[in-house]
Amino acid sequence: MVQLMALTETRPATDARSSADAEPTGGTPAPTTIDGVLGTGDHKTVGRIFIGVGLIGLIGGLVVAIVGVFYANNFDDFTVGDVDLVPQLWSLGRELVLFGGLVPILLGLAIYLVPLQIGASSLAFPRGAAAAMWTWFIGLDLLVLAYILNGGPGGGRRDFVVLWAAALAMMIGGLLWAMVCVAATIAGARTVGMTLERVPHTTWGFFVFSLIGLFALPITMAELLLSAMRIRYFHLPISESAELTAVMDGVSLPPALYWLGIPLLGMSADIIGVHTGRPVTFHKAVMGAIGLFGILAFGAEVVGLASVRPLDFDNGFLVVGLLLAALPVLAVLALTGDSLRFGTFSMRTALVGALLSGLLLLAATGVALLGLVEPIMGFLDDLFPDSIDMTNSLVLNGTRFHEGIRALVVGSAVVGVIAALHHWSNKIWGRRLAEPLGFLSLAAAAAGSVIWAAGEVAAGFDDQPWLPARTTDDFSSGLSAISLVGTALLAAGALILGVNMAMNYVGRKQAGSSPTGWSGTTLEWATPSPPPVGNFPAPPIVTSANPLADGELAYAGLPADADGADGLEVAGPGAETGGASESERQ
Repeated sequence: MVQLMALTETRPATDARSSADAEPTGGTPAPTTIDGVLGTGDHKTVGRIFIGVGLIGLIGGLVVAIVGVFYANNFDDFTVGDVDLVPQLWSLGRELVLFGGLVPILLGLAIYLVPLQIGASSLAFPRGAAAAMWTWFIGLDLLVLAYILNGGPGGGRRDFVVLWAAALAMMIGGLLWAMVCVAATIAGARTVGMTLERVPHTTWGFFVFSLIGLFALPITMAELLLSAMRIRYFHLPISESAELTAVMDGVSLPPALYWLGIPLLGMSADIIGVHTGRPVTFHKAVMGAIGLFGILAFGAEVVGLASVRPLDFDNGFLVVGLLLAALPVLAVLALTGDSLRFGTFSMRTALVGALLSGLLLLAATGVALLGLVEPIMGFLDDLFPDSIDMTNSLVLNGTRFHEGIRALVVGSAVVGVIAALHHWSNKIWGRRLAEPLGFLSLAAAAAGSVIWAAGEVAAGFDDQPWLPARTTDDFSSGLSAISLVGTALLAAGALILGVNMAMNYVGRKQAGSSPTGWSGTTLEWATPSPPPVGNFPAPPIVTSANPLADGELAYAGLPADADGADGLEVAGPGAETGGASESERQ
């Protein structure tokens, strides 16, 4: 059957064909060979590749960050020949963690899950998503090559500094392409009855994440273009190329950095609803809070173009964004608390990870408020010059304090990814990830994030300058050691997740070989795990945000009593989880 497309807010009525005419195998066939994987247009395969390669990039970025801080803290001479290692290592670590790791993993989850959650047989542009993935992957390879050949910020070879800018722009361009595919699918491929206000929180989080990224990341690409031109046409001496580390500031400082947390809130809301056996009651309120957080996270125009002009921490929009950012995070945690209060708490990696991810993100938005003391005091000094003593003002901007905030946001994202992959592992690979390894990875990642942040925030109070610092006198060995331990623990958490995934993949089952085990109430749980080609036997028809809980899920062109799962039991509320039954929810 041709997949019905939702081009408006509310789906128009559609005449269903007879079940004899229904074709359950719509969409791009799943690849079964190496050349099939390389040329795949199947959104599930593209999503898996994004997740797997992104996890490797994340681990690599954290390892590079460890080496960079260790080298800066233990060697008097930061250069080898014409190579300025500290800016290069620090810059490469930030780029790999963000654009080589966390963003690709999140987009991989979006590409895999969004069509399933909205009842579509595929992405709106399946081949486009595959092309986006390969564009990003080639850019990632070129980025690493540029650094190896003495390029990047602090590099000594002009051509390879230019290659660094082009490769990073290529990576971001591929990720933007993937965001277009995700956003277009959500906007135009929702199934019958799936209005935008009924989409699951995870899908809504990815929608806001993609839209904000589409507005903000082109500014970073423009910065990279300006940087390439400045180096290529000798407007910036190659000896001063280390200052190009500021290009990433527009996406590595709050509030712009909070963009990474948008999908974490959506995934956490859905995970909490499933593993407590009680879907989140205030569906629209949670969507509103996630949308507000996305608006406040749009900081590109506030802290952007750092490669051309210095950061302006006195910007009024930045101050307002930082002041308000904690409110939507707190609202999501409070609204999902109803599920924790009235549902059944299940001691699982997914649920614990979802809660920890939200708490770490809340901690990041709270700690960031300390950086507002200086600009607010400066504003008051302008109004009341004879009443304010600026000599006693807390000055943290321009110090390693910023790295502490980044540590908490990155830790929140890593913990959220661990929770999400445990929650949807059965859907992605056909088997659950091991719970003992899951809790071990959670403990290492959460503890590492907090320890890393503590070391960096303390260094900020000690007035240690933000990396890349220029002399070893700028560092406190004790505080740097704390940061190194925290970063190493966070990397260990990501590595344990990778081992868990590898063990799961070796024993994975074929598509459609098993039903889901969780008591999910959204559409991805109405199809076998992993889903077959085309995802659904026919377009689902929904009447609420939790179609498996309302008991009225139907399929266009199939009999009303058909479950649409080829005889496999579809897990509904209370199935196999120890969660509340439907009568208990009532």
